[in-house]
Amino acid sequence: MELNLSLFTPELFLACAGILLILIDLIIPSREKNGLFALITFGITSVAIVLTAVYSPFSPQEAFNGFIKKDFLSGLSQLLVLFTLLLTVLVSYDYLERFKTNYVGEYYYTLIFASLGAMLMIEANELATLFVSLEVMSISIYVLMALFKRDYRGKEAALKYFILGSVGAATLAYGFALLYGITGSTLYPEVAKALSSNLSAAAFLGIALVLSGFLFKVGAVPFHGWAPDAYHGAPTPVSLFMGAVVKVAAFVALLKLFFPVLLPFFERWGEVALIFGLVSALFGALAALGQENLKRMLAYSSISHAGVILSALATLPALAVYSVFFYLFAYTFMTIAAFGIISLLTVKGFKGENLSDWRGLYSKSPSLALLSVVIFMALAGIPPLLGFWAKFYVLVALVKTGKVLPALIVMVASLISLGFYLKPLVYAFMKEGKEERVIPGFSAYAAVLISSLVLIFLGLFPEVVSQASLLSLASFLKGVM
Repeated sequence: MELNLSLFTPELFLACAGILLILIDLIIPSREKNGLFALITFGITSVAIVLTAVYSPFSPQEAFNGFIKKDFLSGLSQLLVLFTLLLTVLVSYDYLERFKTNYVGEYYYTLIFASLGAMLMIEANELATLFVSLEVMSISIYVLMALFKRDYRGKEAALKYFILGSVGAATLAYGFALLYGITGSTLYPEVAKALSSNLSAAAFLGIALVLSGFLFKVGAVPFHGWAPDAYHGAPTPVSLFMGAVVKVAAFVALLKLFFPVLLPFFERWGEVALIFGLVSALFGALAALGQENLKRMLAYSSISHAGVILSALATLPALAVYSVFFYLFAYTFMTIAAFGIISLLTVKGFKGENLSDWRGLYSKSPSLALLSVVIFMALAGIPPLLGFWAKFYVLVALVKTGKVLPALIVMVASLISLGFYLKPLVYAFMKEGKEERVIPGFSAYAAVLISSLVLIFLGLFPEVVSQASLLSLASFLKGVM
């Protein structure tokens, strides 16, 4: 059996670091935990970023006898997960100073295990590995939602997400079981080989169940019911982490499963993904229009964004991989910035989450108001910010493959989104509020500022992300061919 453990170095480091934090949690006094654990987790994540960059090969390599497969696409996607964790730690430190919990240590090392699960999902090359990784990530997020004392919303959100997530996981597991029963293997290459010569009705059912499970995880219609309550009820840093990491892990895992394994049947499942994508894009945008709570608004917005990404999957495989990764890159930093600024403005009693709480923000904190312009305009796809280029490349991919009507529908959804992305800016700049200063926490402000600067700088120089997407595509195709 070929282990190739060196390829697995970043994941082994994260797993050992998480276990070490559990032991440290037993001996550190509660009053010192937030600062110390935030610092240690920040350091662990920084080292993991370096290790991931070093051990991410351009040419695809396998470990554990083919159960794990790494290429440049998986490496860059894992870096996105780790950067999200890094900035989540900055936002979390400030949040935990204001909203106390008895489980500070548990919070930080559960974030590490959730990130580890996402990284394993991204590099999985076998059905059982993918499922176990998904559950490591999902169960960790269920726990993170419910860790804050006297937060009934978080506990309710965790319970709802757990129940619905269990249904989604069962659907996915049954789909994997059918594929295993038909093909006699759980390894992607062997499943692909078996399906190419024998596509029965049972195989179609298995594929449908697997696609349904993934649609649930990305929050696409009609499997979106968990998203508004989960995003709204979860502590804001957890909403941030969940919104970015789950999307990256699920969509990259979907690319790495469906394109190699089901490439001969691309036209069939591609059209299905397009239908779900367009419905999700329109529904999410329309549902977000009537929201007064910003976290619920961003939850419906995430459904719309998931729909845009799904529509990109229906283009040619090469265009799909390129445009999906580009979109995920932009969406990650937009999500970090959006939930980060909400977390920064949230005070006792959850004040700061509603639109009315943003009245007169410019007079209270001009810098935060200006950052909010960058964030919400990037989400709306206004040039020259990075969000514009993400949507632009999806539209180009659709048009190049002759899907002009779907491209127009995506544009309509983007135009609708202006209606709700402009709302917080109207309140911040054009409505008067109480004369009180907003003093943001340094760490959370740094996270929002960094992610906003990424949106500006890479919006002005999108070729940086474009080249990364092209290299990811080339590496991915080398592993498929």
